[in-house]
Amino acid sequence: MSTPAPGDPVRLLVVDDSPSIRAVIRAMVEGDAGIRIVGEAGTGWEAVEMARTLRPGVILMDVQMPGMDGIEATGRIMATEAVPIIAFSAFTLGGEAKASIEMLAAGALDVMAKPDLGRTGAVSDCSRVLRKKIRSASTVAVVRHLRRTVAVSRERGAPAGPSDGMRFEALGVGASTGGPTALRDLFSRLPADFPFPILVVQHITAGFTAGFVEWLRQHTPLDVRVANEEDRAVPGSILIAPEGRQLEVLSGGAVRAISRKPRGMHLPSADTLLSSMASAYGRKCIGVLLTGMGSDGAEGLLDIRRAGGFTLAQDEETCVVFGMPREAVRRGAVNKSMAPASMAELLRRMVERPARREGGGRA
Repeated sequence: MSTPAPGDPVRLLVVDDSPSIRAVIRAMVEGDAGIRIVGEAGTGWEAVEMARTLRPGVILMDVQMPGMDGIEATGRIMATEAVPIIAFSAFTLGGEAKASIEMLAAGALDVMAKPDLGRTGAVSDCSRVLRKKIRSASTVAVVRHLRRTVAVSRERGAPAGPSDGMRFEALGVGASTGGPTALRDLFSRLPADFPFPILVVQHITAGFTAGFVEWLRQHTPLDVRVANEEDRAVPGSILIAPEGRQLEVLSGGAVRAISRKPRGMHLPSADTLLSSMASAYGRKCIGVLLTGMGSDGAEGLLDIRRAGGFTLAQDEETCVVFGMPREAVRRGAVNKSMAPASMAELLRRMVERPARREGGGRA
C-alpha cells in the first residue's frame, strides 16, 4: 500500500469487467479533490498486477468477474500487497451477496452495493457513501493475509479461563471491520450442542446481513439466523442483530430487536447488546469483542466485567483493525486477549468442565 503525504489524494484502483460501470465509478468520484483514480482493471488478473505496480491506496473491486473473480484477486493481493479493498457488489441477496462476504473473508475491508441505475438519485446517493468509504479505508493500516490459514494465539498450553466454579448462560459478541473472518474462526470450532445462546452485533453495510448469515451458516454447526423483533435466546443458536435495530436481551432470555435509536454512531450497537446482557445475566455472561474500527462494544464489555462476567477480546496480532479491542483493553474491560480460534478452544473447555462434574467425572 502506498503512503500518501498528508493532504495528498487517495490513490484509487478501480476493478470491474464492465466498462460502463467503470465509467459510472469515474463519474461518482470525479471532482473530489481527495480521491484520484490511478488505474482501471477489467479482470482479476489485471487487478493483481496493477496492485503491485501502481501501489494504490485503496482498491474498489467487483465481485463477479470472468476468469479470476474478486474473491481470488483479493486473496492474491492481500497475501502480498496489503491494500485496503472495498468489494463492490451488484446484488445484496443470493449467491453474489455470499460471494461478497467471501471477499471480506479473503481480506477485503468493506463491502457496498452498486447503484441501481434505474432509480432516480441512486448514483448521487451511492457516490456520497462510496467517497466516504474510500476515505475511511485509506486510513486503515491493513496487514497481509496468509491465505487459508487460521491464526491461533501464541500461548504456552491451553488458554487460561475463569475459575472452575463459574457457570455461564449466554455469550455476546461484537465485531466490525474484519469481523466475518473472526466470527467464522470462532464459531466453526464450537460444537453443535453448545449449551447456551450466542448473540452477535456485526457492523456491515446495509443490505448484506442476510448474505452474511447465509455465508456464516456454511461455517458452523450452530443454528444461525437474524433475530426477530420479539425472539428468544435458546441454546445452540446464534442470533444476529437485524439491520437498523438494536439487539437487546432481557432476563429469562427474551430478545428484543425493536429500537431504532443509534447508540453513538451505531445501529445496531455492540455496546447496547453487551450492556443489556450484563443486566440480564450478570456474572453468568461471557462477552467477546472482535476486530473493528472505533470503540463500539468497549463500554458494554466493561459492563459485563463489572457485573462479574468473563470478557475476551481479540489480540492485536490477529485483528484486521485493533481499534475496538484496544479501547476495551484501555478501559480495563478485558479478562483475556487471544485469537478467535483460541477463544473457541477456551469456550469448549469452559462448557465441558461443568458437564464432567455433573456426570461424575466422565471423560
